[in-house]
Amino acid sequence: MTQSRHTLLDVIRGTALLGILLMNIRLFSEPYAAYFSPLAYSDQSPLGYIWWCAQYLFADQKFMAIFSMLFGASTALICDKMRQAGYSPYGYYLRRLLVLLTIGLVHAYLIWHGDILVYYALCGVFPLLFIRLPASLTLLSGLILLTIGSAKSLATYNVLLALPEPILTQVITEHFAHSALVSQPEIDAFTGNWYAQLNMRMALASELHLSTFPSWGIFRVSGLMLIGLALYRSGFLCGKLGDRFYGWFALCTIPVGTTLSLIGLWLNHQQHWSFPHFFFKHALWNYWGAIVTGCGYIALLTWISQRQWLRTLRHALSQVGRMALSNYLLQSLLCTVWFYGLGGFAATRAWEAMSVTVVIWVIQLQASRLWLKHHSSGPIERLWRWLSKC
Repeated sequence: MTQSRHTLLDVIRGTALLGILLMNIRLFSEPYAAYFSPLAYSDQSPLGYIWWCAQYLFADQKFMAIFSMLFGASTALICDKMRQAGYSPYGYYLRRLLVLLTIGLVHAYLIWHGDILVYYALCGVFPLLFIRLPASLTLLSGLILLTIGSAKSLATYNVLLALPEPILTQVITEHFAHSALVSQPEIDAFTGNWYAQLNMRMALASELHLSTFPSWGIFRVSGLMLIGLALYRSGFLCGKLGDRFYGWFALCTIPVGTTLSLIGLWLNHQQHWSFPHFFFKHALWNYWGAIVTGCGYIALLTWISQRQWLRTLRHALSQVGRMALSNYLLQSLLCTVWFYGLGGFAATRAWEAMSVTVVIWVIQLQASRLWLKHHSSGPIERLWRWLSKC
């Protein structure tokens, strides 16, 4: 049962790792504003708009939600294992978070500003605090944190909407320029030399850590981690609830979650992607829809993992998941070389972004297979484990 449970989590983690590139490829290849609005996307062709909408409906926040929930589940796995061995897990786990924070900071400021590891390291304390509490209380606390995050977004929206147009324009320019407007300095920096890229990368990473994290990230990521911990304790993330349950759960939740995201997409389209509507109020449809869809994806992957005729796919995904941290950093290295080093930034058409995504998937599937022939875990995972024991 233990090996089966670990394999299932690796399958889900590997799928999430590959899936999250569907969204991150837009952050790598386009100005930051293009992540939030298709009108800021450089490819304004019909295929470009379809590609943007498909990313939004099926990937945006969905795989990030799965990753966050898996972090909560992994917290339980690590702590339970250490307790069974007769050790207190707290010191070791906090050292793991400190090492992850260090890796995340290096990644964010030297390689790619869109890093999520810093968020995970800072929020990782939350599932640790709830590790011995009932699953129902943990689930409720996670939902409360998520509700606080969405309430803050709605409150900010109402404040901005009440501002006179000249003041709103000034606020956008001073506080939301990268999110709401295509920034020419950003394009110039990431199509320039490494030093210019570094300065822009540090500015964007600082904004994500000092502004986005306390206003949105801490509630989103921490809430999802607690939900993941609760789902693990309840057996949902362990594959314990039966083949029929997972099939029906996926069949019901994926359409519901996608429909919620579709409503937000339609509302944004009706209002021509105007700020602050698309960034705050209408984004809440996807904020919650992504969680429902993410849980549906987990159920679908669990159902797939129980099909013997799909064991080759299951094995390949689990190998990617076993070295997810190494693969996550590899995605950044490959994408930064292509888009920032070889001139693809703000000049990538939809079919090119799709092609790069598929190529990186193939590289990671093959690299994971070859590496794990000779090693039990990924190189960065081994380093993470070793430094955490020091």
